[in-house]
Amino acid sequence: MAGQTVYLDVLVALNLLLTWAMLRCTALLAHAHTSRLRTAAGSLAGGLAALVMLLPGLSAVVLAAVRLGLAGGIVLITFGRQPRRAFLRLTLTFFLVSVLFAGAMVALVALASPPGVAVRNGAVYFHVSAVWLTTAAVAGCAAAKIFSWLFEKRMPVQLTEKFIVHSCGQEAELRLLIDTGNRLTSFGKPVAVVGMRAVSGVWPDDLVSCCTSLSAAASAGRWKSKLRMVPCRTATGERLLTGVESVLVRQRDGAKFACVLALADEDFGTGAGAGVRVDGVVGPLD
Repeated sequence: MAGQTVYLDVLVALNLLLTWAMLRCTALLAHAHTSRLRTAAGSLAGGLAALVMLLPGLSAVVLAAVRLGLAGGIVLITFGRQPRRAFLRLTLTFFLVSVLFAGAMVALVALASPPGVAVRNGAVYFHVSAVWLTTAAVAGCAAAKIFSWLFEKRMPVQLTEKFIVHSCGQEAELRLLIDTGNRLTSFGKPVAVVGMRAVSGVWPDDLVSCCTSLSAAASAGRWKSKLRMVPCRTATGERLLTGVESVLVRQRDGAKFACVLALADEDFGTGAGAGVRVDGVVGPLD
């Protein structure tokens, strides 16, 4: 980009729009939800981060570290505080999306050499007029609106939604599949039926043993007063599940719901009989 004039307003505005597109892509790939205000704030942060283009050329290692740090900051702004695993997954997804986009732009410059286009330190710049920039922004927002409308209209009755479950002093991310045919409750609270993978690293081993064996539950020791027995009827018959009271936090809006987290084998945990009712919504969790 030697000898090329860079207009800061164009640089920031252009990369703001690109960051918005990459954040939308990240949200779709990771099945994550956030507010428009947070997305706008994250996009603005991405636009300002493009000022790294003005720095001297960075080595590949330093550039990767800088871009990874910026990705983490933008993800934190956009999606808020997340459990460690969810945050790392979102950060890596956004980082990979941005790297792929930057790589595509580098390839475009190398192969086609379009006039006025520059890629440096992972930031993209090409001079466009304010009219074209505004038109592109309006067109992008309109396209997103139309896509969202079509997506909502055509989405089947069963939807997925992410929750953070707080149980036994630990937390984990679970996905909820809406299934309005299930009404599994315990003492008036919805029951989230999950498999072994969902509670791995969340529940202590002795609690897992209590929830997978009725004989162990009968002599549960410190967990005896906390265990909840949940009768459950499925297509294959009736069974008794064991779980503990927990709290679900819906990622989309932070709404909290008290529930009973019950453990079943993996086959049952992904079947139609496993579910949770939250505010009138029922569905299996994984």
